[in-house]
Amino acid sequence: MAIFSICGILILNLLTFNHSRNSYELFSIGCQLELEGRIPEAINYYLNALQYDPTAKEIYVSLTGAFYKIREFQKGIEYAYKGLAFVSDSSEFYGLIAVGHIGKGDLRGAVRIYEKIREMKPFDTGIIQTIALLYEGLGDLNSAIKILLEFPDSLKNADIYNRLGTLTGKSHNHLDAIKYYKQAYVLDTTNALTLIGIGTGFDILNIKDSAIYYYELGLKYNDSNDLRKRLLDLYVDTEQYEKMIKVAREILKVDYYDAYVRRNLGFGLYKLGLLNEALSEFLISAGLNPQDSYSRFYIARINFEQRKYDEAQKAIEDAIKIDPDFTELWVYAGFIAIDKKDYKNARYYFTESAYHNADMAQIYYLLGAVNELDGSFSDAYFHYKKSLSLNPKSLPGLSALANLCDRIGRKEEALRTFEKIIQIDSTDAMALNYVGYTYAERGERLDYALELIEKALSIEPNNGYIIDSRGWVYYQKGDYESALLDLKRASELVEDAVIIEHLGDVYLKLKDVDKAIEMYEKVLRLEPKNKNVRQKLLNLKGK
Repeated sequence: MAIFSICGILILNLLTFNHSRNSYELFSIGCQLELEGRIPEAINYYLNALQYDPTAKEIYVSLTGAFYKIREFQKGIEYAYKGLAFVSDSSEFYGLIAVGHIGKGDLRGAVRIYEKIREMKPFDTGIIQTIALLYEGLGDLNSAIKILLEFPDSLKNADIYNRLGTLTGKSHNHLDAIKYYKQAYVLDTTNALTLIGIGTGFDILNIKDSAIYYYELGLKYNDSNDLRKRLLDLYVDTEQYEKMIKVAREILKVDYYDAYVRRNLGFGLYKLGLLNEALSEFLISAGLNPQDSYSRFYIARINFEQRKYDEAQKAIEDAIKIDPDFTELWVYAGFIAIDKKDYKNARYYFTESAYHNADMAQIYYLLGAVNELDGSFSDAYFHYKKSLSLNPKSLPGLSALANLCDRIGRKEEALRTFEKIIQIDSTDAMALNYVGYTYAERGERLDYALELIEKALSIEPNNGYIIDSRGWVYYQKGDYESALLDLKRASELVEDAVIIEHLGDVYLKLKDVDKAIEMYEKVLRLEPKNKNVRQKLLNLKGK
């Protein structure tokens, strides 16, 4: 696209004009008036100069430019066409004409003119890029890409490949965009546009590690806080909290009062367990942005984790006033109430969250947990069942229901529920152990029970309760020596009345009555009201 300097034209004029004094003087006055911004007067002088020398291309150039300045593009185009008759290289005037079409908003007309220039200068990268830019302005991305691709590869430079990357990216062909940007990178490894373009392609494709790599390279050559902010978000997504903290602090050196960045810095510090530093950043962020419910949410969380319930409650209530539809605020308020054993308010907060777009399966589950903690087992059972009716494969819901059923004597339902858990997650050691131990207690399917318990032990090899379960399977199978080894180890790991009773039962089978008595007495010290063990002890001592 031609760019014309009035001073340059004057110098050229002084060197090349051989016309009459009147033409030169009139043209010079016109140039001076144009420099002063008196365009209409300048045009009059140019027209008068043209009367004396109608072949002077400099006058046509100046007239065209002057008409463009007062937005009379058609008149400017007309004089540019007239000037074509007096030049050997017409590309300059065609460039002027194209500029006039752009000024009129006639981009297609501009394309036609630049295509003529392209015929004269087929290897001019500037012309090629200008035509592509015009096609882009017309919304014809395919033509823009086509004309750049037609340019010989040997003449394509980094700018052309970058443009191809941009255009194919706009066409949602992000793999090709990355390919073209990488070709630009081969030609110029320090071009920030190239590096950011590659990073953007990977970013859109959700290939976050690659996006981060190229954005970080781009940051070396483009000190941009906007780029740092995008990296900040990606570091959050990929849980790279150390990098997140570093880049947030770099941004804050330039913009100390950026509440969004401060909030993210607080989040990174929180995730690394630096609670006091995180709290400080969230407090600053909340102060900078009175409508920031997110920072207040984390102020509440940190205070809650530090058992500062009043501060936590206040922060939650402040956040709810700002954004009552922020569901997690109501849920977390319920957690605070649970920790304070304020089950009535916990129910209120969880119920209220249901009116603010909460996941109903989660809310029924939480209500079940509150009722169970409060001793309302029938209500807890009802809510756990409601939760599972909405999300039948919820492991927390199934586990809660299974444990509650065991607790309230619904043993068969507990067994079936733990078996469902195993179908969904075959690595759930608690479920494996429960099902295995239940069959061992019943003396049923002992080989299957042993298989389940062995699998549980492969996950938690030092869990005394699971070791006890295996010992009890061996007991039921009549392998008392193996049972003894497991139960002795289990009793060393956990002081539990059931495990010690099992150990006593094994000693009894092995005819070691004194050891059996010793174990049963130990059980009674732990559970003085255990009638079953007391009866066992009376029977042995009676003998």
